[in-house]
Amino acid sequence: MLKFLLKKKESPEPDPGSGKQKKSKKRRMNQAVDRYHGPLITNEVSLGYIKFFPWLMLPFTAFLYFVAGHDDPIGIINVLFLSATIINIVSLLFGLFTPLINRFKSLTYILVAFVVWTVTLTFTFIFLLMVTDDKTPFSALKLYESKLTLFYVIPIVLLFVVMTVIYSWYYLPQNQGKIWKINRWKTYEVNSKKKELLFNIAKVLGFILLVIAVITDYIQMIFGFFFGALMAFAFPAVLVDAIYAAIYIKDHPDYEEL
Repeated sequence: MLKFLLKKKESPEPDPGSGKQKKSKKRRMNQAVDRYHGPLITNEVSLGYIKFFPWLMLPFTAFLYFVAGHDDPIGIINVLFLSATIINIVSLLFGLFTPLINRFKSLTYILVAFVVWTVTLTFTFIFLLMVTDDKTPFSALKLYESKLTLFYVIPIVLLFVVMTVIYSWYYLPQNQGKIWKINRWKTYEVNSKKKELLFNIAKVLGFILLVIAVITDYIQMIFGFFFGALMAFAFPAVLVDAIYAAIYIKDHPDYEEL
């Protein structure tokens, strides 16, 4: 009997705050389930992106500002990468203060969207250099004068704009939940023969392009254009999701915290 009383006395009293924490955590988990993200990306954009991507991108944007933007006669490259460098500096400084992130979540998501834009800008520019490379030291003037520059830039910019509009359409309330067929193959077991046929066609086309590139010595140009188009196709999905998160967090302030 004495042992029983001692055990009962020594048992810790329930923390009144723990129940609130559990409810808050459960509420955030439910909101995380409800938080829509587009049909292309697997996971929604997180506040934690602000602590990683600016640090990753700042060396790239600063390097391209000083190298590619040097002696820029028109100033387009200079302005673009100066803007990208400032965005990454501001974002990484902002990301150092977790209380600030949790206090201004919408602003954090907007900054993440800008950082995603700098990622797209940086790597599509690098792939542009692959397309226009003439085996001579880099010159901004030669880049402007190259006929291949517009051949690359115009389709990439148009693709970026079109995909941004398409992804935004999926975030409209009446369109949320629509699933692309490419994602339905796994989830809903769409006709496997059609899937297999499409993959086989893609493999054949890829092989033909690779052979042509090797034979004609244009492999660098083809891969530069392909990867640039891939960036312009995919990264608008992340950018749009970050903007949607900035809007969503206003109505769901407890959705995410660092």
